[in-house]
Amino acid sequence: MSEIDRISAHFGDAQVSRRRYDRERRARIEAEQLLEAKSRELYEANNALRKQAESLEETIRQRTADLEAARAQAEAASAEKSAFLANMSHEIRTPLNGVLGMAEALNDTPLTKVQRDMLGVVLQSGHLLQNVLNDILDLSKIEAGKYDIEEIAFDLKDVVRSVQAMFGFAAKEKGLDFRIDFGPGSEGWIMGDPNRLRQILGNLVSNAIKFTREGAVHVLVEVCPVGAGHELRLIVRDTGKGISPEEQRRLFKPYAQSNAAMSREFGGTGLGLSISRRFCQLMDGELSVESSKGHGATFTARFRVGRAQTPCATSEQGPEEELKQLLQARPHRILAAEDNKTNQLVLRGLLKGLDCSLEIVSDGGALFSAWQQKRPDLVLMDIQMPVMSGLDATIAIRDEERKAKLPRTPIIAISANIMRHHEVEYEEIGMDGCVPKPFRKEQLVKAILASLKRHQNTNNL
Repeated sequence: MSEIDRISAHFGDAQVSRRRYDRERRARIEAEQLLEAKSRELYEANNALRKQAESLEETIRQRTADLEAARAQAEAASAEKSAFLANMSHEIRTPLNGVLGMAEALNDTPLTKVQRDMLGVVLQSGHLLQNVLNDILDLSKIEAGKYDIEEIAFDLKDVVRSVQAMFGFAAKEKGLDFRIDFGPGSEGWIMGDPNRLRQILGNLVSNAIKFTREGAVHVLVEVCPVGAGHELRLIVRDTGKGISPEEQRRLFKPYAQSNAAMSREFGGTGLGLSISRRFCQLMDGELSVESSKGHGATFTARFRVGRAQTPCATSEQGPEEELKQLLQARPHRILAAEDNKTNQLVLRGLLKGLDCSLEIVSDGGALFSAWQQKRPDLVLMDIQMPVMSGLDATIAIRDEERKAKLPRTPIIAISANIMRHHEVEYEEIGMDGCVPKPFRKEQLVKAILASLKRHQNTNNL
């Protein structure tokens, strides 16, 4: 190969290398530009994502603050509603206790048949008003999720018969055959909530009598084994006008009646069936209806109960006779605090005839002073009073008993404040029981008897 050829070949190789270098350089520049562009895109995307995250966090903070404010507002409104209902309950129950208490005391005096019938109307109307008040308060507590079902032993027949006595006059006035039959399993005592049973059966019987112009209202009470437990069934049949399928669909809605015409004709709040169904459901049961237009109606309430041991009967006496016998064994002093003059008369009227000394003072301070001086056998304590409340008076008595090592005095609350948290508070400060206003003589007598017997048994240990 000549020198020229070698130079030419070398020059050609150099050109090839130059072109390769240029290509690689351009590729590197393009890669760097692409990397820069992608980096810029990634930076901008990250920046946008950061701003979006910051915006989202701010939105979440704002929403959380709004929710907290709404929750606080709802809780404040709920607290105000509860306080209002508790106050209204107290303000209604206090005078209602005067009406029903004096009527019951009057019922124990000699009356003509006409007078006794008129008094029956007063008692019936008062109990119906009490039932309406209970329904309103109970529905409010259930909606707030604050309702507790009791689980105590009680005599099934006693509770059912108290409902029968409550509505017997209304049925008789309309000429209806009102009968309650006790079916299988209804003998003896059961475990459950006697007040809810009374309320459910009372609502069903009240409606049956209200909507039945002629014919009969029959109630069947039975306790049936279901699985490992028992179920109480209350079957209420009437010969009233019946309920159409369309009306049945609205029947258990709160504040609603089956139709407007019925509401105008018969009155009522529309709460009875709704609250009764809620109670049944809270006790693992249900309330149902079978009816057709013109053929009456059958309501069946069923809910879980337990079996309880029936206490051994110590005597054939009723509570009042047993209390009289206990009081006759030795003189007893009962000290009561009640600031309402009418309810002072109620206490005197209902406890008249019992062999005991009853002293009534008007506030907790006066009661504490009288307790220190006279050491009564039992205290009946109103709660809302001037000077010193019943709660403060109870705390003062329990403190004094502990310091001086004195025997415990039974204290029973007689109060129109009967929300569940009130009853818990009464127990926590050392009260031995609570008789809610308006109360019947039987309730008061049973509470006094139970407290005195418990106190007597404790002292004998």
